[in-house]
This record gives sequence, structure tokens and C-alpha cells, in this order.
Amino acid sequence: MLENQIIQSAVLLKSIGHPIRVQIIIALSEKSVMTVTQLSDYLNIDQPVMSLHLAVLRNKHIIQVKKQGKKSLYSIADISVKQIINIIYHSRK
Repeated sequence: MLENQIIQSAVLLKSIGHPIRVQIIIALSEKSVMTVTQLSDYLNIDQPVMSLHLAVLRNKHIIQVKKQGKKSLYSIADISVKQIINIIYHSRK
């Protein structure tokens, strides 16, 4: 049981272990809900690159996406990840 939790923790940390993904989580923490275009503009990251990182976070159930017409709205799905990033981010200031 403990080994499984360790592996799951390592997978989670690897999923959020890229600077762009950390930026995405922080942005969604601040703004709650954003489209891929809003995230790309807000973080000054090309949309194709943004989409790749959003897919990783979505596949690991860290963020969620809801359709609103033609728009895809991204938000944080796993509140514990938001808390982890906020603790690390604010402890390094």
C-alpha cells in the first residue's frame, strides 16, 4: 500500500514538475477559470505549447476542462495540487 502511494506521489510531482505547468496552476489559482487563449496571453506562451502542457495536466486530473459553446474553460480539478504549488511558490519569495 505504501509503495503504491509513493509511486502515485512521484507521478503527480513529475506531472507538475515543469515550469510552464507550475505557471498554469498559479494562473488558474489566481483567475479560477481561463481559456487556452487567455492562459497563452497571460503567460506569454505560444498556444501550441500551452495546449501540450494543458493536456498533460488534464490527463493527470490536475485540471479540468468544461465546454461553453466553442470555448474550453480550464480550472483546477485537484485542490491539493493548488495548495502544494502555493506553499512552494510562497515559501521561495
